[in-house]
Amino acid sequence: MPLRTPLLSLLLGLGALAAGAAETDRQYCERQQGIARDVCLRELDQAQPAPKAAPAVGAAAAGSAAATAPPGGKLYQVVGGDHVDAQTFKGFQTWRAAACDRCHGANQQGLVGPSLIDSLKTLSKDDFVKTVTQGRLEKGMPSFAENKTVTANLDPLYAYLKGRSDGAITQSHVQPMQ
Repeated sequence: MPLRTPLLSLLLGLGALAAGAAETDRQYCERQQGIARDVCLRELDQAQPAPKAAPAVGAAAAGSAAATAPPGGKLYQVVGGDHVDAQTFKGFQTWRAAACDRCHGANQQGLVGPSLIDSLKTLSKDDFVKTVTQGRLEKGMPSFAENKTVTANLDPLYAYLKGRSDGAITQSHVQPMQ
């Protein structure tokens, strides 16, 4: 079976996204290969089911505008560990579209690349942006400067990953708040 290049894998992933293909976390894990598949399935099986989303209160209940961006200038808003504001959800979609999981793991736990759960505890936003846009070629991290999906969504991507790192987002697969 021939190995796919990261670019080919990215293009295939974008094609599936553009075609509107939706898959569950389990389906995603099942299509991985080797240790990535094993790690993904193990972590998925160990994950605790998130509690049902609590009804929105305060500003979030006031209308859809409040649900599209976190109130009060917060980086992200999370309910029940897996329901996030619209911008943070866009970050999750960017994560999936760019196939970041191929190196960082489906749950951001790290595979070939480092754990982003750990890295985002100390990595500043400026350093995050620099790493994503310029890459760290000596460590195998490609530059995403030419990827318009990623560059247009750096803030939402950072919010999603920071929420995972902070422990506020408890599931790697999230849903938008209703």
